[in-house]
This record gives sequence, C-alpha cells and structure tokens, in this order.
Amino acid sequence: MTLARRQLLKSLVAASLFPAIGRVEPRLPRSRPLRGLNGELDWLAVRDLFPLAPDWTHLSSFLFVSHPKPVAEAIDHFRRKLDSDAMWIEIAAFTDAEGRPFAAVKRALAEYTGGMPAEIAFTSNTTTALAMAYHGLRIRRDQEIVATEHDHYSHHESIRYAAARSGCGVRYVPLFDTPAAARADQIVDRISRAITPATRAVGVTWVQSSTGIKLPIAGIAEAVTRANRGRTPADRCLLIVDGVHGFANQDVDIARLGADFFASGTHKWLFAPRGTGFLWGRSDAWPELRPTIPSFDPDGIDTTFGAWADRKELPPTQAAFVSPGGFMAYEHLLAIPAAVELHRTIGRDKIAARIAELNAAFRDGAARMPGITLHTPRDPALSAGISCFEVRGLTPGQVVARLAEKKIRTTTSPYKVSYARVSGGIMNRPDEIESVLREIRALAA
Repeated sequence: MTLARRQLLKSLVAASLFPAIGRVEPRLPRSRPLRGLNGELDWLAVRDLFPLAPDWTHLSSFLFVSHPKPVAEAIDHFRRKLDSDAMWIEIAAFTDAEGRPFAAVKRALAEYTGGMPAEIAFTSNTTTALAMAYHGLRIRRDQEIVATEHDHYSHHESIRYAAARSGCGVRYVPLFDTPAAARADQIVDRISRAITPATRAVGVTWVQSSTGIKLPIAGIAEAVTRANRGRTPADRCLLIVDGVHGFANQDVDIARLGADFFASGTHKWLFAPRGTGFLWGRSDAWPELRPTIPSFDPDGIDTTFGAWADRKELPPTQAAFVSPGGFMAYEHLLAIPAAVELHRTIGRDKIAARIAELNAAFRDGAARMPGITLHTPRDPALSAGISCFEVRGLTPGQVVARLAEKKIRTTTSPYKVSYARVSGGIMNRPDEIESVLREIRALAA
C-alpha cells in the first residue's frame, strides 16, 4: 500500500474517533395509521402522507414525485447530520461509526429488486444510469446496438453519443404498427428478428412513456438468451432496460426479469428522494462495462483509489466502480431506505394492485368515449401506470391546459408524436379518475 493510501485511511479512521457534533435522531412522522383496526389499508391515510395541494387532482405524479412524510423526515435527518458536522459524511462512508448508511441504501435496493447489494451502482437518475451503461459498454466498430423506435430521448441519445465514440452501428426497430393493438408475441418476434451476430446490445423500455405500453421483458430476455448461444463473452448480446416506469409499480423482482442491466430513477414510482437512481446489473455482466466517471462509492474506493495511486489497471469491473463520483445530495441518497420501507409497510403487491385498478378504470372509461382515441392497450399484461390518449380536435397541449383549468394536473408525452397522458398513483382516489373522465368527456363533446 502506498503512503498516500495509508495516509488517507489513517485520516478516516482518526476522524471516526471524534464524536459527531450536534447528533440528531430521526423524528417519526405524525400521521394517521395506514391500517384500520381490522387490518385493512386506509388509502386516504396513504394519500395524507403526500403534501400535495389538496385543491388539485394530481394525475402526473409519475413524472416527479412529492416526497411522502417518512421520506421527507429521513431527508431532514441526514441534512441535519451534514449541517451539524461536515465531516460526518466521510465518517459514515468509510467507518463503522455511523452504521454504514451507504451500505444500507444498497441493501434496501437489493431487497426491493431481488438482487444483491454488489450488483447496484448509485446514480442520480435514469438518464445517468443509461449513460453509464452505454458509454461503458465494451463494443467494437464491427458491432451494433439495436434500440426501438419508441424509447425516450435520454435512451436514444445515450446510445447515439456512445456509438459516435466507439464507431459502432445503431439500428432502430418498430415493435408495433398501432400502439393500442400491440401484442406481446409480435413485440418479442420483432426484437428476435432484429438481433444479428453483430448485435452487442439490445436497448428497450419496460413501460414506454410515449405510449404507456408495458413490454414483455421476460420474453425479450428469452429471445436474447437464444441469440447468445455459442457466442463468446466479447460477442455476447446484452439486454439493457430503461425500467423507470415499471420499477415500483409492478409486483416484480426486476433482478429476475432476465435483463443484463436495468436503469431506473427512484424518485418516481418508489417515492424516494428527488435526484436518486441506480443501475442494476447481473454479476457476470458488469465486466462487460468500463467505468466512465471516477467513482467515490465506498464499496469500491479502495480498489479504484489504489489503481490510481499505483498507476495500475483496474480489475474486472464491479458495480461500485461505475457509480459516478463527485459530491452529491447525500441527504437524498441516504434517505432511499425510507421509501423502500414505506413500500414494504403498504405492501408491494397492494401498491401494484391499486395502480393497476385506478389506471384500468381510466382506460376502460376512455375507450368507451366517442371522440377519444386511447393509445395504451387495455390488456393488463401490456399496460401499467401511464395511459396515453387523444381528444379529437385538440392538441395534447390543449387537452392538458383545459384540464388544468379544472385543477386537474396531467401531462403530454415529450416525443415527436405526442399524446396527452393520465397516470393514477397510490396518492389518488377512484373518484378522481371518475372526475378526469367526466372532464375529458366534456372536452370531446
């Protein structure tokens, strides 16, 4: 070990011996019980956890979530820790004195994903996670990345920028002709046919924010597995999933879906702090990536710092090497376990069922209205928490503006072909779905 590394570790250990200044403990939020005496979940109590303006109907919370009370309390707890003692973050990161809160974040995410803590890299959002995957991908000029025509700007541009650096090819595949008539077997077949011996990665979006369609990731993963038979590691086709609009609204262990890499923000459906996300990868897939930004991840810093100090090559890539370094909003990152615990308390299965119920009610109602074109399939196997639609004679922006006049918050999809979108979350009530349907019916009249 070099002198510089020994001095670094010595200073960290020494710092851990000093008592934290102004030690504070988290305060439990004062809220009505989430369950009644009969054990039944009280959805109004769940709604009360979110400090949303009560005079508005919020049907766009998938975009940027309101911090629920337990998460806000956790953020405040860590903020006060950092404000009272700036050295606390190093003590917490590199010693046992504060209970290893960074490790607690990975344990919480691993529990929720069904994976392992060592398979998770911290990021600030889905966009960064996708960039880490594609820019780190070990790919040759004679290879290609296959994407779909329906992915988000962040996904497409991560691929395009990475391809410009590597010289590899890029192809875009349409998965269906009409969104509302999409079929799972058709989607899998089109991806399967698109994969060639030169395909190094397939990039897809689990739940498309452009159409609301939920892709059959397990079936796509099987197609990629078949294509990989007989391939060497350097030629292996990797399945990279933008999973943000399926993560935490589906009762699924994403580590068991069959993807090689799964990118997601946590500040949407998980209700975790804003500016937090992760890139999950299979243990045997991480060596296929190179780190892009120097990492400060406590799980990998001794290795990455040592390689820098000794001017040596890094060993095969681990998730901790890929977490982008630099200082961040630590009070937000470290509060992620509070969001996971809230999901555990409510029940992941109950959250998924509630979201499915509310959004199915919207789609069923919208599909029966004259003058409305519903673009999201009604089949629950191909839909999740986002519904895309058009009102005859109005642009998507006009639909959103007219609904806002009624204090109903909706969104438009930011794509070349844009639709109006409605999304029901656990902060919503069935009567709010009825209300937005009533107003949309009036717009179409």
